[in-house]
Amino acid sequence: MAAFALSGAAFAVLAPEYYEEARRSAPNHLQIVIDDVGSPRGGMGDCMVEGRVVKVFKGDLVPDAKLKFPVSCYDYGTIPSGPTLWTDYDALSEAKYLEAFMSGDTAPRIALDQVEIILEPRDIPYCDAESLYCESTIDGSAKEENCGIAGRIWDWLGLGAEECH
Repeated sequence: MAAFALSGAAFAVLAPEYYEEARRSAPNHLQIVIDDVGSPRGGMGDCMVEGRVVKVFKGDLVPDAKLKFPVSCYDYGTIPSGPTLWTDYDALSEAKYLEAFMSGDTAPRIALDQVEIILEPRDIPYCDAESLYCESTIDGSAKEENCGIAGRIWDWLGLGAEECH
């Protein structure tokens, strides 16, 4: 979700301070290695991500802790307006690492869609915990694609469907 998902085609209706507060108050700020990403149903929704903690900037989780959590994920169709900050499914499914602000629940979840695709873990965060700034490394913001299931199949077979790119 490079440089925060308000860029590109995502439309947020919450004021920026709500997203900033989600970062500030999140009990966990982590970098995660991705082991698996599930696809969203019907073009958008939750993509279940499985991974392991590699860096802890804030919180009780420890490196190598296994996590399974949903990321608001978009594959195709029209992006609805609303407070959801969509992550592009193709970018997420190809990503190796994430930086995330997460809840302190037994099964931590992303705090108000504050997740960023990163190139690699490092000792300092890519994302600021006091603002919406992220040193972006990958453009994972959702992009509208007017592509139905038939077009996606044709594209996968390499037989056209240029609108699916």
